[in-house]
Amino acid sequence: MDPQDLANCREIHAGLMAKERNSINYLFLEPVETTYFPEYLNVIKKPMDLRTLKENLEAGKYARKEEFYADAQLIFDNAITFNKDRDSKFVVDLAKRMIRAFDRLKKKTEAATAKRNGGGDSSTAASTSAASGGGGSKKIKLKLKRNNSILSTSSSTEEATSGTGAGDAAAPPPTKKAKKVKLKLSLGKSSSKSSDSKSSRSNSPASPIVETVSDAPMNATRRAQCYKIISSFKRRQPTNSKWFLKPINDPMIVKDYKEKIANPVDLGAITSKLDKNQYSTVAEFVLDLRRICSNCLQYNTTIDDSFRPIANECLTTMEQLCKFFIGKVESPKIVYPRPLYCWEECLKVIDALLKTKNPDDGYQTAHFFLQPVSFFCGGQWPHGYLDKVQKPMDYGTIMQNLITGVYDTAEKFAADCRLVTSNCRSFYEGTDDGPVFMEKVNRLEQALQKQLAQLSAYDKSDKGAKAREKARTKLLTIKKPEQAFLKDILRDLRATTYTDKSAKITEKATLHFEKPVDTSIFTDYPKFVDTPMDLETVERKIGSDAYATPEDFEYDILTIFRNCDKYNTPKKNFHMVTLGKHTAKVFRKMFAQRLRPAERSGSVTKRALVLPSAAAGKKILAGKKRPPSPSVEEKQPKRVSIKGPSRSNSGASKSVPSIAPSTAGKVAPKSKSGGKKMAPKMAPKIAPKQSKITVTDPNAPIPMHVAIASIKEAYPGRRQIKDLEGFEAECLKFLKTLIRHPWVSAERPKYIFHVPVHIIFPEIRDSYAAKIKHPMDLTTAEAKLLQGAYQTAEEFITDISLVFSNAIEFNKDGHEIGEPMSCAYYEAATHLLKYSRWLSLEVLESCIVDCTDSPIVERGAASNWKLTKRNAEMARKEMEQTVFNELIDKTEPGDTRYSWHEQECDKLLKALMHTSDRKHMSFFIQMIFPANYSMYISKPIAWDLCYEKLRERKYNSIGETVADLRLIFSNALKYNEKAREVDKVSAVAYDSAIHMSAKLEAAIDRMLLTVGDRIGRERIDMMNTHRRQEAEERAREEAMKLQWEKEHPGTTMEVKTKLRITHRGSNYRKRPTDFDLPFFDEEDDNEESHADTVSNAKALYEKQLKKRAAMRKMSISIGISVFKRLEERAAAKAWAYQMAEKAHLERVRVQKEKEARKRAKAEEDKGKPKGSLVSAALKSVDRKQIKLALDLKPIKPKKRKKMLSSF
Repeated sequence: MDPQDLANCREIHAGLMAKERNSINYLFLEPVETTYFPEYLNVIKKPMDLRTLKENLEAGKYARKEEFYADAQLIFDNAITFNKDRDSKFVVDLAKRMIRAFDRLKKKTEAATAKRNGGGDSSTAASTSAASGGGGSKKIKLKLKRNNSILSTSSSTEEATSGTGAGDAAAPPPTKKAKKVKLKLSLGKSSSKSSDSKSSRSNSPASPIVETVSDAPMNATRRAQCYKIISSFKRRQPTNSKWFLKPINDPMIVKDYKEKIANPVDLGAITSKLDKNQYSTVAEFVLDLRRICSNCLQYNTTIDDSFRPIANECLTTMEQLCKFFIGKVESPKIVYPRPLYCWEECLKVIDALLKTKNPDDGYQTAHFFLQPVSFFCGGQWPHGYLDKVQKPMDYGTIMQNLITGVYDTAEKFAADCRLVTSNCRSFYEGTDDGPVFMEKVNRLEQALQKQLAQLSAYDKSDKGAKAREKARTKLLTIKKPEQAFLKDILRDLRATTYTDKSAKITEKATLHFEKPVDTSIFTDYPKFVDTPMDLETVERKIGSDAYATPEDFEYDILTIFRNCDKYNTPKKNFHMVTLGKHTAKVFRKMFAQRLRPAERSGSVTKRALVLPSAAAGKKILAGKKRPPSPSVEEKQPKRVSIKGPSRSNSGASKSVPSIAPSTAGKVAPKSKSGGKKMAPKMAPKIAPKQSKITVTDPNAPIPMHVAIASIKEAYPGRRQIKDLEGFEAECLKFLKTLIRHPWVSAERPKYIFHVPVHIIFPEIRDSYAAKIKHPMDLTTAEAKLLQGAYQTAEEFITDISLVFSNAIEFNKDGHEIGEPMSCAYYEAATHLLKYSRWLSLEVLESCIVDCTDSPIVERGAASNWKLTKRNAEMARKEMEQTVFNELIDKTEPGDTRYSWHEQECDKLLKALMHTSDRKHMSFFIQMIFPANYSMYISKPIAWDLCYEKLRERKYNSIGETVADLRLIFSNALKYNEKAREVDKVSAVAYDSAIHMSAKLEAAIDRMLLTVGDRIGRERIDMMNTHRRQEAEERAREEAMKLQWEKEHPGTTMEVKTKLRITHRGSNYRKRPTDFDLPFFDEEDDNEESHADTVSNAKALYEKQLKKRAAMRKMSISIGISVFKRLEERAAAKAWAYQMAEKAHLERVRVQKEKEARKRAKAEEDKGKPKGSLVSAALKSVDRKQIKLALDLKPIKPKKRKKMLSSF
């Protein structure tokens, strides 16, 4: 090969390997691993990579440069050929980008060679022109095509040539040396002359550049950029982003919020949509991001609302990140609509309207213009509104359009602002409500006119032009992380361990994420995962300096655990899912805590704050282990000091406490003026750490660590813990477990049982000794154990039980009379005594003997017990009754968060799904049974069914869950017992059932102790809370009574007894609000101190509460009057229409009745016979005469017969 061509090929290869291309060339540096892709050689006949290309070039295998070009092109063609039909299509995009880079490098080297040789090349004619003859002047031509326009530049003599690009190309070369270079831009079909007048340029507004948004379908590369935007935003806005991580669920505002906000969205929902690949384009993702801020601005409409500046600040950060991670990569293509350059100035216009108030009542004038008219009319447009108003508009919609990028010019924004008031004027003018609304409209238009005039002047000014150019070109600067910084994080992440709480197995957390997933074993892996990633690949990319931003490194690490979740969740491999989530959580905290101080100091290599390593447990600074130092994030452990009563010598013999503290060193009662003794507070006093403590007064406060040290000094010859063997080692294990109890924990104990009473309270030595003959405390028991004073485990257990039984005996009298402190210690000691018995019979299992003569403790707090099998059985039975009968505090079905009862059941289920037990559980996961299974088994059940019942909240108690899980394996044993002798599968299933049944019982044993203890603690805490509330209520009533008697001498105030309704502690759930703390899950890696979080949340909540109350009062007062008029008018119209309708119906009815009567009469007349026609015949002229003759003969009277009567 020619030496010049060889140098060019080396230059091209070096360009392909350059650092600026590390983000796209990392897959082509080495040969493809055929162990991971065994089918690669079947598809690709000639593999090639950049390392092999370099070796061939140096070995002289290429005779011509074209052969080198062909092999270089082959690298990327192979990648496209192999991955185009696979799920790893992101490799195709990287290969195409490398091809474009290769073409640019090839043209660049050839052009440089042609220039050195003094000749031209057709391939370089577009960038350089040949030297012209004559005077030696050169003609420089630049042609930029944009649609039908041509931008041409030419250099000429004194005068610039005007015309199109074609005309410039045909012009003859000048004969003189060029003196002046002018740039001529022609944006039309013909060129236009440039104006030299500066005043005309400054007075005329700059014409906006019309940008065309191109479709950008969401792919793996673009989705990665979206993830980086979200993670970077959370890290840059740790305080503000917390308000947008979760949906609004405050019951006080959630209903109103959903009515006002059409598209509620939050960062959690956006991340979930990215995980589920629900975004089809990049523009949809950016739209959702902007909606977070626009929804906040649209809902919080009081001008001094604290959330409005938060939304503005978050929106500015979001736009900068979108421009950096999406706009910069996609440039010059525009893939999402850009917001108006002066959106902040436009928001000032809206803020000015929000400040406007009514002079009569002081309420916000724009209140009824912040939402659509339909919002104030029950969701319906007023009658005739859409006929008069063609385009409804309100200021809330304007804010949404402004933030989401609907407006591309300030004029469109101003037009919509004017449209709001003009619509109101069009509809209400001339109506009864017109004067009220016209007054508001006039006031808003007056304020709007001034603000829009200022906005227009800003848009036309040089300042606006600079802002427009700045919004279009300025990019965020993110410094590149150094390799040492990333390697330290990766090293500490690999040192993380994970302990399964159910199986008690500790393993390396990143063991399964070190190497790529073997697709020859997991053949369906590419169906779930489109972007494989592992720690070895990340380490290789760190070595090749491929990470341009910290977000690139963070995305690759989180992609590993995201892929784990995608693949293992459908397969219900919960151990791997939990392992991935745990490691991701550790990484998020580690990365955030190291990166924040490094960014503040200007270097991403300075490691000021380091998360403790999981392996070492110490802070790491600059790669060396050092002891942790106090800081804001990590304070020194606090020590407990118990204060005795401060008394003078004269009063020492007078004040004797009526109820003495317990053996555990209960806080001594304080004396008030008058000598009356009051019950001390329940919580012990926390004293700061002191370097040196000197106790001179015997009654002075003694820190607890000093008292413990004095006890241990009284027992010389104590052995080291590692030297204990046999029953002593088991007893020490029992004691350490007991001391870790939440009530007894030495760092912040709720009840103190660590030191003797006489050391802390010497003034009650006599009264305590009178009641308690054998004092004992936990420190003394530990010291005696280390000294070797116990001969058997039962002797040690007797001393432990004596600690709590002494407290019960000493506080018995106070408990009977209801003294709060004595009651608290009495009940706490009772519970701890029972818990100690349970714990001893479980931890000291090797010391349990089979003895039938010893007394049996069936239940409750026994002062003494023996380590026998019978007592162990009774203790387990008592725990089962306590735990299995406990009702589950159910959450709502579908809720992702379980109550603690449901969490314990969930732990039981997941304890059976550990990776080491998958082969055994394969028989019991799904409801797949043989055909004759129902003949032997009356209630078939599987793990899947139990899991679904728990998710649907169908279990009422913990015992039901345990019974179903036990039934799974008992069914398997019953069905396969006989068949296992002839069937190998049945034999394996039978053995697996035995194995998993033992695993289940072990998990149940662990659960019984912890859950039984928590149930008892909750009940006692609930009783103490109620007792304290009742005492406070009585104190308030007594104070009120004394005040009344003082103000009204001679009278007595009657105190009424109030009925108190209480909730059972385990079933009572607090209603969720936005301001409960902590605000979010453990997954949040941007944590604040608890005090800052509480103070910030309280201040914001109180301010929001006042503003909402004022707005609610205003809305009610104004809304009632408006709706009352609307209701009266609607009722009047409805009444008038009803009356008219009734009158009309009445008239119709009367008319019909008349017609019916006429018809009935006519019908009746037709049916009657016609009358005599004598009168008609008499009136007739031609009638015949009728003669009537009368015979007037006299009538003879008849003779009457005589009646004979006899007497």
